[in-house]
Amino acid sequence: MLELKNSLKPWQRIYVNRSLNMASIRAIGFDMDHTLAIYDRENFEELAFNITLEKFIEAGYPKDLLSLKFNPNFIIRGLLVDINRGNILKVDGHKYVKVAYHGRKKLDRETRRSLYNSQSYKADDFVSVDTFFALSEIQLYADIVDYMARNPGVISKTFEEVYRDIKYFIDLSHKDGTIKTKVLRNLPKYVKKDDGMIEALIKLKEAGKKLFLLTNSYWDYTNQIMAYILSKGKNHTNHQWLDIFDFVIVGSSKPGFFVGSQPFFEVLPDTGHLRIHDGLSLDHKIFHGGNAKLLERISSLRGDEVLYVGDHIYGDIIHSKHRFNWRTLLIIDELDFEFKNLSNSRKTHEEIQKLILEREMLEEQHHYIVKKVETLYEKGLATPHKEYREKVHSQKLSQLQQELSEKTEKISKITEEIDALLENRSFTAHPFWGELMRTGLERSRLAEQVIDYACLYSSKVSNLRYYSPFKKFTSAKELLPHEIS
Repeated sequence: MLELKNSLKPWQRIYVNRSLNMASIRAIGFDMDHTLAIYDRENFEELAFNITLEKFIEAGYPKDLLSLKFNPNFIIRGLLVDINRGNILKVDGHKYVKVAYHGRKKLDRETRRSLYNSQSYKADDFVSVDTFFALSEIQLYADIVDYMARNPGVISKTFEEVYRDIKYFIDLSHKDGTIKTKVLRNLPKYVKKDDGMIEALIKLKEAGKKLFLLTNSYWDYTNQIMAYILSKGKNHTNHQWLDIFDFVIVGSSKPGFFVGSQPFFEVLPDTGHLRIHDGLSLDHKIFHGGNAKLLERISSLRGDEVLYVGDHIYGDIIHSKHRFNWRTLLIIDELDFEFKNLSNSRKTHEEIQKLILEREMLEEQHHYIVKKVETLYEKGLATPHKEYREKVHSQKLSQLQQELSEKTEKISKITEEIDALLENRSFTAHPFWGELMRTGLERSRLAEQVIDYACLYSSKVSNLRYYSPFKKFTSAKELLPHEIS
Protein backbone atom coordinates (compact mmCIF):
# COMPACT_ATOMS: atom_id res chain seq x y z
CA MET A 1 0.00 0.00 0.00
CA LEU A 2 1.37 3.42 -0.94
CA GLU A 3 2.04 5.55 2.11
CA LEU A 4 1.19 9.22 2.10
CA LYS A 5 4.15 11.55 2.27
CA ASN A 6 3.12 13.04 5.60
CA SER A 7 2.99 9.55 7.14
CA LEU A 8 6.56 8.69 6.15
CA LYS A 9 9.44 8.74 8.56
CA PRO A 10 12.15 11.34 7.78
CA TRP A 11 14.53 8.60 6.61
CA GLN A 12 11.92 7.29 4.16
CA ARG A 13 11.33 10.57 2.38
CA ILE A 14 12.69 12.13 -0.78
CA TYR A 15 13.67 15.79 -0.35
CA VAL A 16 13.32 18.42 -3.06
CA ASN A 17 15.73 21.19 -4.05
CA ARG A 18 14.24 21.80 -7.49
CA SER A 19 10.77 20.85 -8.62
CA LEU A 20 10.68 17.70 -10.74
CA ASN A 21 7.72 16.07 -12.47
CA MET A 22 8.31 12.32 -12.65
CA ALA A 23 5.69 12.09 -15.39
CA SER A 24 8.17 13.77 -17.74
CA ILE A 25 10.99 11.37 -16.86
CA ARG A 26 11.38 8.67 -19.53
CA ALA A 27 14.51 6.96 -18.22
CA ILE A 28 16.13 6.49 -14.83
CA GLY A 29 19.79 5.59 -14.52
CA PHE A 30 21.46 4.21 -11.40
CA ASP A 31 24.99 4.07 -10.13
CA MET A 32 25.81 0.77 -8.45
CA ASP A 33 28.40 1.17 -5.67
CA HIS A 34 26.91 2.90 -2.60
CA THR A 35 23.69 3.57 -4.54
CA LEU A 36 22.01 0.29 -5.47
CA ALA A 37 24.71 -1.71 -3.70
CA ILE A 38 24.92 -0.52 -0.09
CA TYR A 39 28.14 -1.68 1.52
CA ASP A 40 28.61 -2.42 5.19
CA ARG A 41 30.79 0.63 5.77
CA GLU A 42 32.66 -0.65 8.79
CA ASN A 43 33.58 -4.01 7.26
CA PHE A 44 34.26 -2.70 3.76
CA GLU A 45 36.37 0.30 4.77
CA GLU A 46 38.30 -1.73 7.34
CA LEU A 47 39.14 -4.18 4.57
CA ALA A 48 40.35 -1.37 2.28
CA PHE A 49 42.29 0.20 5.18
CA ASN A 50 44.12 -3.01 6.07
CA ILE A 51 44.92 -4.03 2.49
CA THR A 52 46.32 -0.57 1.73
CA LEU A 53 48.33 -0.59 4.96
CA GLU A 54 49.88 -3.94 3.99
CA LYS A 55 50.98 -2.49 0.64
CA PHE A 56 52.40 0.50 2.52
CA ILE A 57 54.59 -1.70 4.71
CA GLU A 58 55.75 -3.70 1.70
CA ALA A 59 56.83 -0.40 0.07
CA GLY A 60 59.20 0.35 2.96
CA TYR A 61 57.13 2.26 5.52
CA PRO A 62 57.80 1.43 9.21
CA LYS A 63 56.38 -1.89 10.44
CA ASP A 64 55.14 -0.01 13.51
CA LEU A 65 52.26 1.17 11.33
CA LEU A 66 50.81 -2.34 11.46
CA SER A 67 49.50 -1.39 14.90
CA LEU A 68 47.11 1.14 13.34
CA LYS A 69 43.45 0.16 13.55
CA PHE A 70 40.59 1.38 11.39
CA ASN A 71 38.13 3.63 13.22
CA PRO A 72 34.80 3.72 11.35
CA ASN A 73 33.70 6.77 13.34
CA PHE A 74 36.52 9.21 12.58
CA ILE A 75 36.16 10.37 8.95
CA ILE A 76 32.92 11.48 7.27
CA ARG A 77 32.10 12.67 3.78
CA GLY A 78 32.20 16.36 2.95
CA LEU A 79 35.56 17.10 4.56
CA LEU A 80 38.52 18.85 2.93
CA VAL A 81 42.10 17.63 3.32
CA ASP A 82 45.05 20.02 3.29
CA ILE A 83 47.62 17.42 2.23
CA ASN A 84 50.50 19.90 2.47
CA ARG A 85 49.95 20.53 6.19
CA GLY A 86 48.43 17.20 7.19
CA ASN A 87 45.16 18.84 8.24
CA ILE A 88 41.57 17.66 7.82
CA LEU A 89 38.91 20.36 7.73
CA LYS A 90 35.15 20.73 8.23
CA VAL A 91 34.08 23.80 6.27
CA ASP A 92 30.79 25.67 6.07
CA GLY A 93 29.17 26.94 2.88
CA HIS A 94 31.04 30.25 3.17
CA LYS A 95 34.46 28.53 3.27
CA TYR A 96 34.89 29.16 7.00
CA VAL A 97 36.81 26.33 8.68
CA LYS A 98 34.80 25.39 11.77
CA VAL A 99 36.61 22.19 12.83
CA ALA A 100 40.12 21.00 11.97
CA TYR A 101 42.42 18.15 12.94
CA HIS A 102 46.13 17.67 12.37
CA GLY A 103 46.17 13.92 12.12
CA ARG A 104 44.18 13.00 15.22
CA LYS A 105 44.89 16.20 17.15
CA LYS A 106 42.16 18.83 17.12
CA LEU A 107 43.39 22.31 16.21
CA ASP A 108 42.40 25.18 18.46
CA ARG A 109 40.42 28.15 17.21
CA GLU A 110 43.38 30.52 16.91
CA THR A 111 45.40 28.00 14.87
CA ARG A 112 42.45 27.45 12.55
CA ARG A 113 42.00 31.17 12.16
CA SER A 114 45.65 31.89 11.39
CA LEU A 115 45.91 29.05 8.85
CA TYR A 116 42.59 29.34 7.04
CA ASN A 117 40.14 31.99 8.25
CA SER A 118 42.31 35.11 8.36
CA GLN A 119 42.84 34.96 4.60
CA SER A 120 41.14 33.46 1.56
CA TYR A 121 41.95 30.00 0.24
CA LYS A 122 40.80 27.89 -2.69
CA ALA A 123 38.88 24.76 -1.79
CA ASP A 124 40.05 23.25 -5.09
CA ASP A 125 43.60 23.27 -3.68
CA PHE A 126 42.51 20.68 -1.13
CA VAL A 127 41.41 17.06 -1.49
CA SER A 128 37.65 16.69 -1.17
CA VAL A 129 36.26 13.65 0.64
CA ASP A 130 33.33 13.08 -1.72
CA THR A 131 32.89 9.31 -1.73
CA PHE A 132 32.68 6.45 0.73
CA PHE A 133 35.70 4.93 -1.00
CA ALA A 134 37.78 7.88 0.28
CA LEU A 135 36.99 7.28 3.95
CA SER A 136 39.59 4.57 4.57
CA GLU A 137 42.11 6.53 2.49
CA ILE A 138 41.81 9.68 4.62
CA GLN A 139 41.58 7.68 7.84
CA LEU A 140 44.95 6.09 7.04
CA TYR A 141 46.39 9.48 6.09
CA ALA A 142 45.28 10.99 9.42
CA ASP A 143 46.78 8.07 11.35
CA ILE A 144 50.13 8.33 9.58
CA VAL A 145 50.25 12.12 10.07
CA ASP A 146 49.58 11.48 13.74
CA TYR A 147 52.34 8.84 13.80
CA MET A 148 54.75 11.30 12.18
CA ALA A 149 53.95 13.90 14.88
CA ARG A 150 54.64 11.37 17.63
CA ASN A 151 57.74 9.93 15.92
CA PRO A 152 59.54 12.82 14.22
CA GLY A 153 62.03 11.84 11.55
CA VAL A 154 61.04 8.16 11.32
CA ILE A 155 59.18 8.77 8.03
CA SER A 156 61.35 11.02 5.87
CA LYS A 157 58.57 12.18 3.58
CA THR A 158 56.34 15.24 3.39
CA PHE A 159 52.66 15.00 4.26
CA GLU A 160 51.85 15.43 0.57
CA GLU A 161 54.18 12.57 -0.42
CA VAL A 162 52.55 10.33 2.18
CA TYR A 163 49.11 11.17 0.78
CA ARG A 164 50.23 10.45 -2.80
CA ASP A 165 51.53 7.05 -1.71
CA ILE A 166 48.28 6.23 0.08
CA LYS A 167 46.25 7.29 -2.95
CA TYR A 168 48.40 5.16 -5.24
CA PHE A 169 48.16 2.03 -3.09
CA ILE A 170 44.44 2.26 -2.36
CA ASP A 171 43.70 2.84 -6.06
CA LEU A 172 45.92 -0.15 -6.83
CA SER A 173 44.01 -2.24 -4.29
CA HIS A 174 40.76 -1.46 -6.11
CA LYS A 175 42.22 -1.94 -9.60
CA ASP A 176 44.15 -5.17 -8.99
CA GLY A 177 41.07 -6.84 -7.54
CA THR A 178 42.55 -7.34 -4.06
CA ILE A 179 39.58 -5.70 -2.35
CA LYS A 180 36.87 -6.88 -4.72
CA THR A 181 38.01 -10.51 -4.59
CA LYS A 182 37.60 -10.56 -0.82
CA VAL A 183 34.20 -8.83 -1.08
CA LEU A 184 32.90 -11.41 -3.56
CA ARG A 185 34.08 -14.27 -1.37
CA ASN A 186 31.90 -13.05 1.51
CA LEU A 187 29.08 -10.93 0.13
CA PRO A 188 26.86 -11.04 3.26
CA LYS A 189 29.71 -9.52 5.30
CA TYR A 190 30.41 -6.62 2.97
CA VAL A 191 27.15 -5.90 1.12
CA LYS A 192 23.76 -5.13 2.65
CA LYS A 193 20.47 -6.22 1.15
CA ASP A 194 17.60 -3.75 1.00
CA ASP A 195 14.30 -5.61 0.86
CA GLY A 196 12.56 -2.61 -0.70
CA MET A 197 14.98 -2.25 -3.62
CA ILE A 198 13.33 -4.75 -5.97
CA GLU A 199 9.89 -3.32 -5.22
CA ALA A 200 11.07 0.21 -6.05
CA LEU A 201 12.71 -0.80 -9.35
CA ILE A 202 9.83 -2.96 -10.54
CA LYS A 203 7.33 -0.24 -9.69
CA LEU A 204 9.22 2.21 -11.89
CA LYS A 205 9.60 -0.31 -14.71
CA GLU A 206 5.91 -1.23 -14.67
CA ALA A 207 5.13 2.49 -14.95
CA GLY A 208 6.90 2.49 -18.32
CA LYS A 209 10.21 4.02 -17.26
CA LYS A 210 13.36 2.81 -18.98
CA LEU A 211 15.85 1.71 -16.33
CA PHE A 212 19.59 1.54 -16.86
CA LEU A 213 22.69 0.88 -14.80
CA LEU A 214 25.73 3.13 -15.23
CA THR A 215 28.71 2.10 -13.10
CA ASN A 216 32.49 2.33 -13.09
CA SER A 217 32.77 -1.28 -11.92
CA TYR A 218 33.57 -3.94 -14.50
CA TRP A 219 31.19 -6.66 -15.68
CA ASP A 220 32.25 -9.64 -13.57
CA TYR A 221 32.06 -7.70 -10.30
CA THR A 222 28.89 -5.85 -11.31
CA ASN A 223 27.12 -9.08 -12.28
CA GLN A 224 27.86 -10.79 -8.97
CA ILE A 225 26.96 -7.77 -6.84
CA MET A 226 23.71 -7.06 -8.70
CA ALA A 227 22.70 -10.71 -8.71
CA TYR A 228 23.22 -10.78 -4.95
CA ILE A 229 21.36 -7.60 -4.01
CA LEU A 230 18.42 -8.31 -6.35
CA SER A 231 18.02 -12.01 -5.53
CA LYS A 232 15.42 -13.27 -3.12
CA GLY A 233 16.88 -16.72 -2.57
CA LYS A 234 20.35 -18.20 -2.14
CA ASN A 235 21.01 -18.47 -5.87
CA HIS A 236 22.66 -15.26 -7.01
CA THR A 237 24.96 -16.53 -9.74
CA ASN A 238 22.80 -15.99 -12.84
CA HIS A 239 21.85 -12.98 -14.96
CA GLN A 240 18.16 -12.74 -14.00
CA TRP A 241 18.66 -9.30 -12.50
CA LEU A 242 19.21 -8.04 -16.06
CA ASP A 243 15.48 -8.43 -16.72
CA ILE A 244 14.86 -5.34 -14.60
CA PHE A 245 17.14 -3.09 -16.70
CA ASP A 246 16.76 -1.99 -20.31
CA PHE A 247 20.53 -1.67 -20.67
CA VAL A 248 23.65 -1.80 -18.54
CA ILE A 249 26.87 0.17 -18.88
CA VAL A 250 29.92 -1.00 -16.92
CA GLY A 251 33.47 0.39 -16.87
CA SER A 252 32.04 3.84 -17.58
CA SER A 253 34.98 5.77 -16.04
CA LYS A 254 32.76 8.50 -14.59
CA PRO A 255 33.16 11.45 -14.58
CA GLY A 256 34.94 10.74 -17.89
CA PHE A 257 31.70 9.26 -19.21
CA PHE A 258 30.16 12.74 -19.14
CA VAL A 259 33.13 14.66 -20.57
CA GLY A 260 34.90 12.15 -22.86
CA SER A 261 34.29 10.47 -26.19
CA GLN A 262 35.25 6.85 -25.58
CA PRO A 263 33.30 4.33 -27.70
CA PHE A 264 30.92 1.67 -26.47
CA PHE A 265 31.98 -1.96 -26.42
CA GLU A 266 29.58 -4.86 -26.17
CA VAL A 267 30.11 -7.21 -23.23
CA LEU A 268 29.70 -10.94 -23.82
CA PRO A 269 28.10 -11.84 -20.47
CA ASP A 270 29.24 -15.45 -20.17
CA THR A 271 32.92 -14.69 -20.77
CA GLY A 272 33.19 -10.98 -20.01
CA HIS A 273 35.00 -10.47 -23.33
CA LEU A 274 34.48 -7.23 -25.27
CA ARG A 275 33.75 -6.52 -28.89
CA ILE A 276 33.38 -3.22 -30.66
CA HIS A 277 29.87 -1.79 -30.79
CA ASP A 278 28.45 -0.33 -34.00
CA GLY A 279 27.02 2.67 -32.13
CA LEU A 280 23.56 2.28 -33.70
CA SER A 281 21.36 0.85 -30.95
CA LEU A 282 21.23 -0.47 -27.40
CA ASP A 283 19.79 -3.84 -28.38
CA HIS A 284 22.80 -5.79 -27.11
CA LYS A 285 21.95 -4.57 -23.57
CA ILE A 286 25.33 -4.90 -21.82
CA PHE A 287 28.04 -2.37 -22.66
CA HIS A 288 31.46 -1.26 -21.50
CA GLY A 289 32.77 2.33 -21.62
CA GLY A 290 30.98 4.77 -23.91
CA ASN A 291 30.02 8.38 -23.30
CA ALA A 292 26.87 10.34 -22.47
CA LYS A 293 26.69 12.19 -25.77
CA LEU A 294 26.67 8.94 -27.74
CA LEU A 295 24.20 7.38 -25.28
CA GLU A 296 21.71 10.19 -25.83
CA ARG A 297 22.08 9.88 -29.61
CA ILE A 298 21.45 6.13 -29.84
CA SER A 299 18.78 6.02 -27.11
CA SER A 300 16.78 9.08 -28.26
CA LEU A 301 16.81 10.26 -24.65
CA ARG A 302 17.42 13.93 -24.05
CA GLY A 303 18.45 16.06 -21.09
CA ASP A 304 15.65 16.48 -18.57
CA GLU A 305 13.95 13.27 -19.71
CA VAL A 306 16.64 11.40 -17.76
CA LEU A 307 16.89 11.10 -13.98
CA TYR A 308 20.25 9.87 -12.74
CA VAL A 309 20.60 8.42 -9.25
CA GLY A 310 24.02 8.30 -7.60
CA ASP A 311 25.97 8.90 -4.40
CA HIS A 312 28.98 10.83 -5.73
CA ILE A 313 28.37 14.59 -5.83
CA TYR A 314 31.23 15.10 -8.31
CA GLY A 315 31.33 11.94 -10.44
CA ASP A 316 27.57 11.30 -10.60
CA ILE A 317 25.70 14.54 -10.02
CA ILE A 318 27.62 17.67 -11.04
CA HIS A 319 28.68 16.55 -14.52
CA SER A 320 25.42 14.83 -15.46
CA LYS A 321 23.54 17.95 -14.37
CA HIS A 322 25.77 20.63 -15.86
CA ARG A 323 26.79 19.03 -19.15
CA PHE A 324 23.62 17.19 -20.12
CA ASN A 325 20.89 18.68 -17.94
CA TRP A 326 19.97 15.26 -16.60
CA ARG A 327 17.79 15.52 -13.51
CA THR A 328 19.51 14.19 -10.40
CA LEU A 329 18.72 12.25 -7.25
CA LEU A 330 21.60 12.14 -4.77
CA ILE A 331 21.75 9.25 -2.32
CA ILE A 332 23.04 10.34 1.09
CA ASP A 333 23.14 7.14 3.11
CA GLU A 334 24.34 8.94 6.25
CA LEU A 335 21.01 10.74 6.59
CA ASP A 336 19.44 7.47 7.68
CA PHE A 337 21.70 7.40 10.74
CA GLU A 338 21.38 11.12 11.49
CA PHE A 339 17.59 11.16 11.26
CA LYS A 340 17.33 8.31 13.73
CA ASN A 341 19.91 9.78 16.12
CA LEU A 342 18.63 13.34 15.92
CA SER A 343 14.96 12.54 16.43
CA ASN A 344 14.55 15.62 18.63
CA SER A 345 16.57 17.87 16.35
CA ARG A 346 13.61 19.97 15.21
CA LYS A 347 12.72 20.82 18.80
CA THR A 348 16.36 21.66 19.55
CA HIS A 349 16.60 23.76 16.40
CA GLU A 350 13.49 25.73 17.38
CA GLU A 351 14.90 26.28 20.87
CA ILE A 352 18.19 27.54 19.42
CA GLN A 353 16.38 29.93 17.07
CA LYS A 354 14.28 31.25 19.94
CA LEU A 355 17.42 31.90 21.99
CA ILE A 356 19.11 33.62 19.05
CA LEU A 357 16.17 36.00 18.64
CA GLU A 358 16.19 36.70 22.38
CA ARG A 359 19.92 37.42 22.27
CA GLU A 360 19.53 39.75 19.29
CA MET A 361 16.90 41.80 21.17
CA LEU A 362 19.12 42.00 24.23
CA GLU A 363 22.07 43.08 22.10
CA GLU A 364 19.98 45.86 20.57
CA GLN A 365 18.94 46.97 24.05
CA HIS A 366 22.56 46.74 25.20
CA HIS A 367 23.70 48.92 22.30
CA TYR A 368 20.97 51.48 23.06
CA ILE A 369 22.02 51.72 26.72
CA VAL A 370 25.67 52.14 25.73
CA LYS A 371 24.71 55.08 23.53
CA LYS A 372 22.69 56.63 26.37
CA VAL A 373 25.66 56.28 28.73
CA GLU A 374 27.95 57.90 26.18
CA THR A 375 25.48 60.75 25.72
CA LEU A 376 25.20 61.37 29.47
CA TYR A 377 28.97 61.44 29.83
CA GLU A 378 29.20 63.94 26.99
CA LYS A 379 26.51 66.14 28.51
CA GLY A 380 27.98 65.88 31.97
CA LEU A 381 31.47 66.73 30.84
CA ALA A 382 30.12 69.67 28.84
CA THR A 383 28.34 71.12 31.88
CA PRO A 384 30.51 73.73 33.60
CA HIS A 385 29.01 73.11 37.05
CA LYS A 386 30.65 70.17 38.82
CA GLU A 387 27.89 69.91 41.42
CA TYR A 388 25.18 69.65 38.74
CA ARG A 389 27.18 67.03 36.83
CA GLU A 390 27.63 64.85 39.88
CA LYS A 391 24.09 65.08 41.24
CA VAL A 392 22.04 65.00 38.06
CA HIS A 393 24.07 62.53 36.05
CA SER A 394 25.53 60.14 38.59
CA GLN A 395 22.20 58.57 39.49
CA LYS A 396 21.21 58.06 35.84
CA LEU A 397 24.66 56.73 34.99
CA SER A 398 24.56 54.30 37.87
CA GLN A 399 21.13 53.04 36.85
CA LEU A 400 22.16 52.62 33.20
CA GLN A 401 25.40 50.90 34.10
CA GLN A 402 23.47 48.47 36.26
CA GLU A 403 21.11 47.75 33.35
CA LEU A 404 24.15 47.36 31.08
CA SER A 405 25.70 44.83 33.44
CA GLU A 406 22.45 42.84 33.63
CA LYS A 407 22.08 42.80 29.84
CA THR A 408 25.70 41.71 29.40
CA GLU A 409 25.22 38.88 31.88
CA LYS A 410 22.01 37.71 30.16
CA ILE A 411 23.64 37.81 26.71
CA SER A 412 26.57 35.78 28.02
CA LYS A 413 24.24 33.24 29.61
CA ILE A 414 22.14 32.84 26.45
CA THR A 415 25.28 32.44 24.34
CA GLU A 416 26.42 29.65 26.66
CA GLU A 417 23.00 27.98 26.32
CA ILE A 418 23.17 28.19 22.50
CA ASP A 419 26.71 26.82 22.43
CA ALA A 420 25.74 23.95 24.75
CA LEU A 421 22.73 23.02 22.61
CA LEU A 422 24.80 23.18 19.42
CA GLU A 423 27.60 21.12 20.95
CA ASN A 424 25.21 18.49 22.25
CA ARG A 425 23.40 18.25 18.91
CA SER A 426 26.72 18.12 17.06
CA PHE A 427 28.15 15.41 19.31
CA THR A 428 24.97 13.35 18.99
CA ALA A 429 25.36 13.39 15.22
CA HIS A 430 29.12 12.69 15.20
CA PRO A 431 31.70 12.89 18.02
CA PHE A 432 34.39 14.55 15.88
CA TRP A 433 32.70 16.48 13.06
CA GLY A 434 29.08 16.99 14.02
CA GLU A 435 26.19 16.91 11.55
CA LEU A 436 26.90 16.01 7.96
CA MET A 437 24.92 18.93 6.52
CA ARG A 438 25.74 21.59 9.12
CA THR A 439 28.65 23.20 10.90
CA GLY A 440 27.17 24.88 13.95
CA LEU A 441 24.39 27.15 12.69
CA GLU A 442 25.66 27.25 9.11
CA ARG A 443 25.20 24.80 6.25
CA SER A 444 28.22 22.65 5.60
CA ARG A 445 30.08 22.77 2.31
CA LEU A 446 28.52 19.41 1.41
CA ALA A 447 25.03 20.80 2.11
CA GLU A 448 25.69 23.73 -0.23
CA GLN A 449 26.79 21.31 -2.96
CA VAL A 450 23.68 19.20 -2.44
CA ILE A 451 21.47 22.28 -2.78
CA ASP A 452 23.37 23.54 -5.83
CA TYR A 453 23.51 20.32 -7.84
CA ALA A 454 20.97 17.73 -6.67
CA CYS A 455 17.36 18.12 -7.77
CA LEU A 456 16.30 15.53 -5.19
CA TYR A 457 18.06 13.73 -2.36
CA SER A 458 17.23 10.82 -0.10
CA SER A 459 18.91 8.27 2.15
CA LYS A 460 18.31 5.26 -0.12
CA VAL A 461 17.05 4.25 -3.56
CA SER A 462 14.30 2.06 -2.13
CA ASN A 463 12.51 5.17 -0.83
CA LEU A 464 11.24 5.63 -4.40
CA ARG A 465 8.72 2.89 -3.69
CA TYR A 466 6.79 5.20 -1.37
CA TYR A 467 6.00 7.64 -4.20
CA SER A 468 4.06 7.46 -7.42
CA PRO A 469 6.25 7.03 -10.56
CA PHE A 470 4.37 10.09 -11.84
CA LYS A 471 4.77 12.14 -8.68
CA LYS A 472 5.32 15.88 -9.08
CA PHE A 473 8.00 16.82 -6.57
CA THR A 474 7.62 20.48 -5.67
CA SER A 475 10.33 22.44 -3.92
CA ALA A 476 9.51 24.57 -0.92
CA LYS A 477 9.59 28.32 -1.40
CA GLU A 478 13.08 29.59 -0.73
CA LEU A 479 12.99 32.71 1.40
CA LEU A 480 15.63 35.38 1.12
CA PRO A 481 16.87 36.90 4.41
CA HIS A 482 14.81 40.06 3.88
CA GLU A 483 11.66 37.95 3.32
CA ILE A 484 11.89 36.26 6.71
CA SER A 485 9.76 38.03 9.27
